[in-house]
Amino acid sequence: MSWQEKINAALDARRAADALRRRYPVAQGAGRWLVADDRQYLNFSSNDYLGLSHHPQIIRAWQQGAEQFGVGSGGSGHVSGYSVAHQALEEELAEWLGYSRALLFISGFAANQAVIAAMMAKEDRIVADR
Repeated sequence: MSWQEKINAALDARRAADALRRRYPVAQGAGRWLVADDRQYLNFSSNDYLGLSHHPQIIRAWQQGAEQFGVGSGGSGHVSGYSVAHQALEEELAEWLGYSRALLFISGFAANQAVIAAMMAKEDRIVADR
């Protein structure tokens, strides 16, 4: 069986199980509301549930940061992508929260992985509710 045949068979199996995921384009969608097919929907799936990506002060701060640092990190934070802006944010967060240090992660998923790796031993178990 060729690779294409294997892929087609896997896709057919997903279709038959009604498990084939599709992406639906949105005209505007970062935040509490999204627009798709000229209709507005309350967005329960956004990582921007507070709608901060459209806040004017945050947009201005992002623009100022882009002018000073550019629009890409240039590398992983472990290699060359950790900037003085990241360091300053970690220090401000630590002070604000009353801790000696704070650590930024690229996503909640990455933070969870790091906590699990640091805190769990081989004999430990994690029980999670989906």
